[in-house]
Amino acid sequence: MKDWKRVLNADPTDWLLEESNPSVRYLALQWLLDKAPDDPEVVAARKAIWTYEPVVKLLDAQRPDGRWRRDRKEAYHTIHYFLIALEHFGCPRTEGIERAIEYQFKMALLEDGAFTCSPFHEDPRRQVIPCYTACALHYLCFWGYRDDPRVERMLGYLLRTQLPEGGWLCSERVKKRHSCFWATAKVLKAFQELPFPDKPSERQNEEVNGAMRRAADLFLRSGLYKHHREFGKRSEGWFRFGYPLMGVTSILEVLELIAPYVQSDDPRIQEGLELVLSKQREDSRWLVESERWADLGLFEPIGQPSKYVTLHAMRMLKRLYK
Repeated sequence: MKDWKRVLNADPTDWLLEESNPSVRYLALQWLLDKAPDDPEVVAARKAIWTYEPVVKLLDAQRPDGRWRRDRKEAYHTIHYFLIALEHFGCPRTEGIERAIEYQFKMALLEDGAFTCSPFHEDPRRQVIPCYTACALHYLCFWGYRDDPRVERMLGYLLRTQLPEGGWLCSERVKKRHSCFWATAKVLKAFQELPFPDKPSERQNEEVNGAMRRAADLFLRSGLYKHHREFGKRSEGWFRFGYPLMGVTSILEVLELIAPYVQSDDPRIQEGLELVLSKQREDSRWLVESERWADLGLFEPIGQPSKYVTLHAMRMLKRLYK
């Protein structure tokens, strides 16, 4: 057993590599086994995602104009979550995904690079939420839009709006002027997965790296998940694991994000790390404790062993025990 797996009760890698879930297999081959994107096993797993039932259902349900549901005025908001779900499964780029993204750009992207989730009839800046922009930036880069000038505007918006303490506001209209940890996690995730252009600006590299460091430091100074006291009662959602996370976060995701910036014995992360490790079963499989969009029936049910939670927990440990 590799050194970073010493804190596990068992090694669930073979379970994650089962061909019955090509989405998890595709990610596990790269995240855990360090296989290159062009490795034959990775290529085969990615191709098999086309036949994975949740992906087939999502793609089949899409409407010709790029949307999914008919029953919401803010259709682009619904598109956003369907795209997060497709990215979660590792779905390759399709014409349908391209139509959905163009609809998003048309209806939600503002001139300064922010994404809004306000309904059509309202002031577009009423619901400018950094986590919405960050999640969109993440899946746009996943599907190869990094060199699109509209993506460059989004990146610029997020860089400009980072607070001095290291995080981002919950929304532009929030009265409290301290960071929202959920939004900060989503921006940090988007920045970590950000591929730089073929000829990146050295200044931009420094800006992104500096922004990530300040965000990670904010989490470390704050005990990972302890909100500022003005937020009031701590959300129990921090301690319930399940994927996809959509716009929220958890202690597991935060640990996965800040792992590159700390050592495994750093006292600032021990409480959170012990909590994550305590949730593994004897076979080192983590359970689903939180489910998004249960009505879709596409994601792992609550109370069952989760390949996605287990995969992310192992990725976190691999990053942390480097």
